[in-house]
Amino acid sequence: MTSAIRHMLIVLGLLFAVPLALLAALFRHITRRSTRPSRSLWITQPIPTIPLLADAERSIGFTVQTWAFEVNRLEQRFDRNLSNARYTHFLGPLSPFLNLILACLSCDRLHFFCDRGLLPLFRAREFNPVELLLYRISRKQLFFWAYGADVRTRNATLALGSPNCCEACPHPGKYCICDDTRAAINQRRIAHAATARFSIGDMTHYTPGSNNTLFYWPIDLNDPRYAPAIPDANPERPLRILHAPNHRHFKGTDHLIAAVENLRTRGLSVELQLVENLTHDQALAQYRNADVIFDQCLIGFHGYFALEAMALAKPVLCFIRNPQRDLLAPDACPIINIRPETIEREIERLCLERELLPQLGSLGRTYIETYYSLSACSQRLALALSHTGASLP
Repeated sequence: MTSAIRHMLIVLGLLFAVPLALLAALFRHITRRSTRPSRSLWITQPIPTIPLLADAERSIGFTVQTWAFEVNRLEQRFDRNLSNARYTHFLGPLSPFLNLILACLSCDRLHFFCDRGLLPLFRAREFNPVELLLYRISRKQLFFWAYGADVRTRNATLALGSPNCCEACPHPGKYCICDDTRAAINQRRIAHAATARFSIGDMTHYTPGSNNTLFYWPIDLNDPRYAPAIPDANPERPLRILHAPNHRHFKGTDHLIAAVENLRTRGLSVELQLVENLTHDQALAQYRNADVIFDQCLIGFHGYFALEAMALAKPVLCFIRNPQRDLLAPDACPIINIRPETIEREIERLCLERELLPQLGSLGRTYIETYYSLSACSQRLALALSHTGASLP
């Protein structure tokens, strides 16, 4: 298909989708019964936290569906895979417009990340402003959630000081929105249309005015994959360190490898396992066998990986730039705060003082049970929504 034909189809899609979306929204408004639960729709990339957030929203009374742009090896719990919808291959470039009409028909509230909606993008990682306008006109409640690359910019990150993840980035502009001006414009558009915006940890630097109190990464502790696996304190075997980087240069993997090599050269019994290119289930099975989990030493905030590790009762090493500001209940969080230059020292301490492993592991499990369980996240979600003026069940 030539570029000209593709552009013509997109224009035709807009001409048809705009009035149809508005009619769909009007039909939805007229036929809505006051006794029907409010319907919510998550339209995002396929990451494990989204089905769990949907579960948290269901628990406070909403009817919820989840749509993924595609389903990858990490998460298959979405209700609909848009890339595999029957009409996608038939309609081609017009299918996003049908998805938008279906979304306007099926829900009262929509959840997105900050870099993509249903309609084609005018610029990469910038939410389509026409789509935002359509949702505003059709009076949809809009909620935006930061995940990292959708909001992170290079200059703002470098201004945080060293270490940071942009110092080692091999391709500025490839992995994140990166450009400060473009990101600011995108955030202003989103803020103008949004019922609320939510951010977490280091992402709060790039989302002025967002709600930063929700800490929206729940763990389902009823899932048998998260049954505690407390490390063995036996000093007679090697200390097993596990690291699962999605992008090594952002997580400081080279610093970890160098620290472990130095410790082994000095005669300490330390093993390092890198977990990459596995399914989520396969990765979790590997985590269970670790004594210590290394999250990252550059970004300045823990990832979901660290929360999974603490749920499994594993001690966690991670660089937290500002614990009192960025952590949920910082005084209760047992993460060992490291920087590139302190990795070797902290691993050595854990290797020589093995009794710390089960102690830190138990503290981590308690921390997750208290603050990151589905019920705890549901309570925070209900409170956050009540403060936004959003309609509640």
